[in-house]
Amino acid sequence: MPIKQSKWFKLAPYLFISPFFIHFAVFSLYPTLYGFWLSLYQGVSKLTYAGFKNYLLVMNDDVFWKSMWNGLKATGGSVFIILPIALMVALLINQPFIEKKKGWFATFFFTPNITSAVAVAIIFGFIFNRSFGILNTVLAFVGMDPIGWLENPRWTLPSLIILLTWRYLGINILYFMAGLQNIPKELTEAAKIDGANAIQRLWFVTLPLLRPIMTFIVFQAIIGSFTMFAEPFVLAGPGQSGPEQSLLFPTMYIYQQAFRLQNFGYSSAVGYVFTVILLIVGIIQIRLFQEKK
Repeated sequence: MPIKQSKWFKLAPYLFISPFFIHFAVFSLYPTLYGFWLSLYQGVSKLTYAGFKNYLLVMNDDVFWKSMWNGLKATGGSVFIILPIALMVALLINQPFIEKKKGWFATFFFTPNITSAVAVAIIFGFIFNRSFGILNTVLAFVGMDPIGWLENPRWTLPSLIILLTWRYLGINILYFMAGLQNIPKELTEAAKIDGANAIQRLWFVTLPLLRPIMTFIVFQAIIGSFTMFAEPFVLAGPGQSGPEQSLLFPTMYIYQQAFRLQNFGYSSAVGYVFTVILLIVGIIQIRLFQEKK
C-alpha cells in the first residue's frame, strides 16, 4: 500500500533550493531591474523621468567611447601578447622532460593571480615611478633617458600591459595546460609517424583541439580587459584617469559618474550600454570560434 505523502513533504525540495533563488532575486535580479529603471531618470535629489535620453547621451559621449577604446587596446595587449606567451610557456611545461616538475611551475606561475590587485598596482606604481622606479634605474644604468611611464600617454598602456602580464600570465598558462592535458597523445604520435614536424603538429593537431579552451580564455581576456578597475584606478590615482584619459576604463567611468558626480541615472545607462556591447562581442566571438559541422 503506497505511503501518502504530506503537503510539507512535497514542498521540501522547493524549500531546499529556495535560498539560491532568494539570493538571486535580492542581489541580482532586483539591482538589475532597479538599475534599468534608474537609467530612465535624471537628477540627484529629485529624479525626473527622461525616457531614453540618457542612452542617447551615452551614444554621443566622447569620454565613454574613449574608455571603450582603452579597453579595446588593453584587449589587444591581452590577446596578442599575454595569451601567446602563456601558450608557449604551457607548451614548454607540457614537454616530457618537465613532467615531474609541473606542479612547481604551476604554483610559481599561479601565485601572482592570487595577490591583491590593489597591492600589485601599488607596487608597480613604484616600479614605474619616473624618479626612483626600478625600470628607469635600469634604463639609466644602460645610458638611456628616464621614461614617464605613468605620465606620458604613449607609455601608460604599455605599463598597464606589463602589469597585466605579470599578474595574469600564470592563470592563462594553467588554462592552456589543462587543455593540453586533454589532448590524446595518440593523435600527436600518429601525426609524428605520418611525418608531420613540430610546427605542423602544433598547427593541425594541437591548436584545433585547443579551440574550446581558447574560446574561454579569449572571452575571459576580453571581459577582464574591459572591466578592469583596481589596477588602472590605483595607477592613475584616486579620481584620476591618467594623462589624456589614457587609463580610463568603462567601469571607472561608471564609478566616476555614480559616486563622484552623483549622476546615478546616467551611470546606469552607461552600464547597460556597456553590457549590451560586451554581449554582442561575446556572441560574435562564440560564432567565430564555433566548430563548423
